[in-house]
Amino acid sequence: MNAIKSITQQRLLQVSTATLTTALFKRGFRNVFLQGLQRLGNNANNMVGQAFTLRYIPAREDIDGL
Repeated sequence: MNAIKSITQQRLLQVSTATLTTALFKRGFRNVFLQGLQRLGNNANNMVGQAFTLRYIPAREDIDGL
């Protein structure tokens, strides 16, 4: 994955979450959000950066000798 350019990060910091969600929706990304997210505090800064999706699959006891 390519790193996000500094200018792109600065621009994204100025855009609301609703605007970003609408832009993704118009481009066909309809279910790419997390429910129930909240700010860490009233004075918390916005965060912009790369996100990675991790998938955890527990080991099966019948085929994996833990």
